[in-house]
Amino acid sequence: MKNITTILLLFCFSIVFAQEKNEVEKRVKKKQVPESAKEWMKDAYEKKSRVKWYFQTDGTKKAYEAKLFWKNNKHSVEFDTSGEIVNIEILIDQNEIKTHAKQKIQQYFDENYSKFSIKKIQIQYTGDGDDLEDLIDEDEHDEDLTINYEIEFYGKNEDADELWEGLFDQDGKLLEKRIVNIKATDNLDY
Repeated sequence: MKNITTILLLFCFSIVFAQEKNEVEKRVKKKQVPESAKEWMKDAYEKKSRVKWYFQTDGTKKAYEAKLFWKNNKHSVEFDTSGEIVNIEILIDQNEIKTHAKQKIQQYFDENYSKFSIKKIQIQYTGDGDDLEDLIDEDEHDEDLTINYEIEFYGKNEDADELWEGLFDQDGKLLEKRIVNIKATDNLDY
């Protein structure tokens, strides 16, 4: 019985550990970025020369990220280490979330936190690289693209008072939630 209890405790501890975001991001030179990522950026964001490149890791996953302003919005484009696009995230205001999704997200916050405040909202697009390119350079919203909302928020309940990152689908359903652990010197903003 003691061994079963120990195994269950270790399992629970590993689940809690998996729910943490320990992202470290550092600025890199353009020449350090895979050619395919630079080429994708050139095709999608035509005539945009001011792109800041970063290398990020959360301990297990490694990626390159391009950050830029495009059409008055902050864009962040993530690529894997081979240069394949992973997603595009665009900083948005709360009022830009579709009404039915916003209501469902609000319901989640009301049911799970005694207090909460939203720090940042990004709409996240994932899908085929060509479809993502068309989204940017032709403003085409292909039906095969997956749309999610990534929301950083402070949430307080009887168990925790933390900074969280929640990933919600386009209908407002929570897909994933992690505690955000940020060291001020590790992460850089735009």
